[in-house]
Amino acid sequence: MKNNFLSSLLAAICLFFGMYGHAQQSGSITVGGSFNTYYPVTWHDGAWNSNKQTELYIGRSSAHTNSEWRGALIASFHFHVSNWGHQAQFINADIASFQGSTNLSPRNFVGGWSDASGGNSDKRIVIWLRGGGTTYYYQGNSAVDPMVHDGVQNPLPYTTTNGSSYSAKTTEDAYVNHFGTTTSQSIRSESARDNVFMGNVGIGTRTPQAKLAVDGNILATEVKVKTDIAVPDYVFEEDYELPALAEVEAYVKKHKHLPEIPSAANVKKEGLDLAEMNLLLLKKVEELTLHLIEKEKEIDELKSLADRVRILEQGVRP
Repeated sequence: MKNNFLSSLLAAICLFFGMYGHAQQSGSITVGGSFNTYYPVTWHDGAWNSNKQTELYIGRSSAHTNSEWRGALIASFHFHVSNWGHQAQFINADIASFQGSTNLSPRNFVGGWSDASGGNSDKRIVIWLRGGGTTYYYQGNSAVDPMVHDGVQNPLPYTTTNGSSYSAKTTEDAYVNHFGTTTSQSIRSESARDNVFMGNVGIGTRTPQAKLAVDGNILATEVKVKTDIAVPDYVFEEDYELPALAEVEAYVKKHKHLPEIPSAANVKKEGLDLAEMNLLLLKKVEELTLHLIEKEKEIDELKSLADRVRILEQGVRP
């Protein structure tokens, strides 16, 4: 009885370690070929059958691995593949690449990624990694079974069982964020606290040149612009020299736009500053208002003169 119990216990321990002890996988790969080329490396979605995401970590902590100042990389990929078309697929990446220094070029090691399981049951994703004999260390929460397709270790391009082909790249894809997170699903924050972005934010553009850059329409219930530009109330000061309408006419005939207002060509090239333009338009409205007041006074004087003339004419009639 005792021997049977020990045998059962030993079998349970072996089963436990067989199922869980070897679930994680770690090791290293070296991608050959050219240093200026990204080669497809495929990774297995080992956690797919466990109904959870596969977590893959790829790193090069030392910038001197393989050669001096080759570069460092710490990246994580959390993914779940389609596996023919189960529609719960995603690939989320968090990457921190070697940024170099004043005399060194940046070393971006990841050229892109893709779910390669559409129309097949290979359960693999492709991550394009820089070649040139570059070593990468990896760890997965399940069997990830990397396969390097650099034309030496495995054929290039990588071809799935249903014939889809993945070739090498010489430039990284635009969605790759080398210094942060890229997600393939939408992001929603329900936090009641303030959310702060210290760098530039782009919507519809991957190269924002301002704190907020939007390539497309903006819909809002209210827009408030704070500016240091002076509001042109000085137009109503007594010492303000109101431009004569004849001067405005001559300027418009020559330049085809109002004085101080940017031309169409300038707006197309430089864009439009909402605060500046609104205050310029306000200034023109104020100037126009003064002209209208002046013209109304002149009209009133002409009406008064016409009335006097009419009275005189009536007085001299026989």
